[in-house]
Amino acid sequence: MMSRLEHVEEEKVNYDYFLNLPEMDRSKLERIDIRTSQLISPLFEYSGACSGCGETPYIKLLTQLYGDRMLIANATGCSSIYGGNLPSTPYTTDANGRGPAWANSLFEDNAEFGLGFRLTVDQHRQRVMRLLSQFADKLPPELNDALHAEATPEVRRQQVAELRKVLANEEGAKELLIDADALVEKSIWLIGGDGWAYDIGFGGLDHVLSLTENVNILVLDTQCYSNTGGQASKATPLGAVTKFGEHGKRKARKDLGVSMMMYGHVYVAQISLGAQLNQTVKAIQEAEAYPGPSLIIAYSPCEEHGYDLALSHDQMRQLTATGFLAAVSL
Repeated sequence: MMSRLEHVEEEKVNYDYFLNLPEMDRSKLERIDIRTSQLISPLFEYSGACSGCGETPYIKLLTQLYGDRMLIANATGCSSIYGGNLPSTPYTTDANGRGPAWANSLFEDNAEFGLGFRLTVDQHRQRVMRLLSQFADKLPPELNDALHAEATPEVRRQQVAELRKVLANEEGAKELLIDADALVEKSIWLIGGDGWAYDIGFGGLDHVLSLTENVNILVLDTQCYSNTGGQASKATPLGAVTKFGEHGKRKARKDLGVSMMMYGHVYVAQISLGAQLNQTVKAIQEAEAYPGPSLIIAYSPCEEHGYDLALSHDQMRQLTATGFLAAVSL
């Protein structure tokens, strides 16, 4: 048997080789689905979550899709523990030094906290557009027009690079050039568990979704208070046995998705990664592309559920097949 030290040294060489492999250029992908998305390097890795945690795959997928321009407002809970276990962090950067910006709020005000992200980003961009207008006569007309038109993040970054090149020696342009990255649209995500979304932070979540601001909310729904040991939440289904609830829950689970659909302007999706892989990716893309508030309820297996999480995908498929957890986008 090979000694552990010899094995580690051998695998270290393999690991270093792996890290030096070139990253996939997403612009060369014809479309993003569950297969092609996994060619993109994740910017969430090596978290300290429980073995078999059903929450982390959703966050990993988010960072593969939007991690290089992503702002995360995180509600206190499991995602705080594995997401901000300082001095280490599972969030990382790509080869260009870009990665998710993550901040943790309290349990009760994360929706308001994330709304502040959106308002701040919008104000910052408006300020840069005002600065840009002062130098319109110094720019090639086609570049100026392009910066005022819609563009993909990759194209916008190329335009910003060209802007910096053109105005590099222009007197008074320093402030604009420093903040020009604000022209690249940011992807705002409010992330937390069902204890936050259904219970303690519901008032704020309801208020934010009642507005028309472009924010995306991802609820990591374990159907219980996972971080504190599996107590019942309003997401816990009828009859479920939980900590301090050994006789089974006597009330039905709150249908958060239906409640938010009543506003008429909120994009709502319910996803289950183990049951519908492509529907999960499609729902996330639709939510991010929707120019208003969106809510994604992501069923997340948890060790508090009491079964072998190696079988979690089978469990997720059964829940969807029986109609208990419908995979829908509305």
